[in-house]
Amino acid sequence: MSVRHPAPDNTGPASGPGSTTRRRVWWIIASAALAVLVVVLVVAGVASSNGTAPDAAGISASSTPSPRATATMPSTPSAVPSPPPTAITPPTEAAPAPTEAAGELVPPAAQAPVPLTEPAAAVPGVVFGVGAVEAVHGVARGPGEVGGPSLRFTVTVRNETSDTVSLASTVVNLFFGPDQSPATELTSSGGAPFPASVAPGATQQGVFVFAVPSDQRDQVRIAVDYSVGVPIVLFEGAAPR
Repeated sequence: MSVRHPAPDNTGPASGPGSTTRRRVWWIIASAALAVLVVVLVVAGVASSNGTAPDAAGISASSTPSPRATATMPSTPSAVPSPPPTAITPPTEAAPAPTEAAGELVPPAAQAPVPLTEPAAAVPGVVFGVGAVEAVHGVARGPGEVGGPSLRFTVTVRNETSDTVSLASTVVNLFFGPDQSPATELTSSGGAPFPASVAPGATQQGVFVFAVPSDQRDQVRIAVDYSVGVPIVLFEGAAPR
């Protein structure tokens, strides 16, 4: 009786050089695929991190000027060259007012002088005149008065208007000599001031005494200042010695 050995099974895993080569190829392919996967994951991670970075970078860029902007816009502006100075004409000093000159008051306006014997109107309807002028010896009784040769005269005022005329501010002065020096009034040597007013159609008078040297009477001027703002009435001529 013979013994049969089973036939070799060729369906099992292959062995030998061919199978070893195939296994190496598969390992190479698997390693390459794994490497590609790792690279893809790394790239995806970098891209994900870069996706949020631009916001912060944008904020930083917006708050921090770029070097170019810093260079073109310095923190301190450069000085702009100013134009050369131009000559300034000093203001012209105004001329003194007609009523002032070098700190002194200019005499108020006056009418043209008339002879001692003629009347003159200060304003329409208010007429002044000088009566007789006589030489007297004045007596000094008031403060600042000096007695001596004097002139006494009467000044009349006629009211030709229909209203009462006030004489409250009327003043009489006398000037004498070539220099028209002011004379001192002697109020207590027979003088009498004007009344306060003159009724319509009436005439009033005042008597005045001024100290005038006897040798200075060839050119005498009597000034009647009726009211503020009204030109002074002037009477002039020679007075008795």
